[in-house]
This record gives sequence, C-alpha cells and structure tokens, in this order.
Amino acid sequence: MLNAIIIGCGDIGIRVGQQLLQQCRITGIVRSKKSAEKLISYGFNAAIFDLDQPASALPAILSDSLIFYFSPPTENGEQDLRMKNFLAALGSSPANPTRIIYISTTAVYADSKGGWINEQTPTQPSNSRGKRRLDAEQQLIDFQHQRPVNISILRVSGIYSANRLPFRQIKANQPILQLEIAPFSNRIHADDLANICIAAAFKPTKSVAIFNVSDGNPGSISQYFKTVALAFNLQPPPEISWKAAQQMLSPGMLSYLCESKRIDNRLIKRELGVTLCYPTLASGLKQCATELK
Repeated sequence: MLNAIIIGCGDIGIRVGQQLLQQCRITGIVRSKKSAEKLISYGFNAAIFDLDQPASALPAILSDSLIFYFSPPTENGEQDLRMKNFLAALGSSPANPTRIIYISTTAVYADSKGGWINEQTPTQPSNSRGKRRLDAEQQLIDFQHQRPVNISILRVSGIYSANRLPFRQIKANQPILQLEIAPFSNRIHADDLANICIAAAFKPTKSVAIFNVSDGNPGSISQYFKTVALAFNLQPPPEISWKAAQQMLSPGMLSYLCESKRIDNRLIKRELGVTLCYPTLASGLKQCATELK
C-alpha cells in the first residue's frame, strides 16, 4: 500500500486523507498532541513535527511516498523558513518521495487589472504573503534539481466551504466595497481543492508541474459576501466607497481589494482531467447549506 504523508494536516489535509484512506497509509504531521489525536480519530497515523525548529528530525519517510505539503508559510519576511526547515530535514533523509504536492497561492501573480491569468503569466507578487509563497515554490524547484523527486505546485485562489464562510463578518455588519467598483477575485470549494490535490499527486508526468486552481468563474469579494448573506437569509452588508473602505477596512482586506485578477483554470481540466463538483458559487453554497443543516 502506498504511503501518503500530509504535512500540516488541517481541513484540506483531512479531506484528502479521507479520500485516500482505502488506497494509502495516511500519516498526518501536525504541531500539537490535540491535532494528532483528531487525526487518529479519522483512522490516520499521526506524528508531531515543529517546522519552526530547524533542528527537528522528520518522522520516518519511506521512499516512493507521496508528500502533501499544506503547512502555511511563516508570517513575516519574504522567505518561507518552514519550507526551508522541512526541505533540510528531508534532504538529510535517504528516502526519495515520489512526488511533493504543494499548496501555493495566486498571490504570486501581480495585479492584472481584471485580465485573465494562466500558468504562463510571469510571477510578480506585490505583497510579502505572495513573496513567501513564491520563495517556497522556488525552494521546492531547487530541491528537485538535487534529488529525484517530482513536484506539483498548486496556485490556489480563495478557499471556501461550510466551515469557512464569512458569517462572523456579515453578522457584525462589516461593510463591503460597492459592487460596481469591487475588483475581481477568485475562489474554489474545499472539496474541489482536495480532489485537485489528489489528481495532482497521481496524474502529472512533468517533473515540475504548476497549476492554477479556481472554479473558473471569477466574482468579487463584495459579491461573495452579499451572495453568502442572501443564501443564508442574513442582512446583506452595507456597501461603501473606496475612500471609506481605506478608513474602515483592515489592512489585510485592503490588500486583497488592491488587486483584480481572473484565474484561468483550463489546465487542471485538460491535464489533470478534473471535473469540478462546484463550478459556480451558487452550487458551492447550496452544498454548504445542506452540510450545515
């Protein structure tokens, strides 16, 4: 039976592991005993490893394992030190995994003023969040040049699911940018992302494969908040001007609103054979409502 190791086995890792449990031995690697106990309840093996500690030794990794790397980067700077520590530990191991599947972000691309972005679009992150992810991508590619391991990089747009909807912000009456001036943003349902991660593990033939991940139907964050509110019979959030947004919204939200991108998802369909379960926000929210009931 194939070994699948999930580094940073949170929500997406659990979704991936549950799908692979019948064909793989699943080991989730997390930071706390509580998280490890949760994974064991799903039938996974669990190990504790702190990616913030450069001297840590990875749990035993067998050759020909699949490694899903879902751990977020460090929060400051322009380098992902956690990826650096992980690859240093992996490099000191004699094992050669079959493939590493890494969840990156579409923030590695520059603002396209609403234009479409595909995998050939040059990377040019405008904020430190995107720079850390691009640094992690490059670390993986450099590692692949030294060791016989294949790499799949998934540049993922905003993830949503029943347990990731912005109910707190909507109920707090947090304002949104006026719909007519709100920039494009992109999203993917968590179940579709898990399916894409699995396809990226088994189907690519390239030694380094890069895929953009979205549902292919861009909207805006304002449209997203308003649609969620209407779908769950909540009061729609108030709309404000850009000038008011600069005064009222958080720096994190403003950083998203400063960019407008439309993510082309045709490559995951063509090369990975992916058929999305939730190709529109409406279909995804319908599933979320069913799950929450």
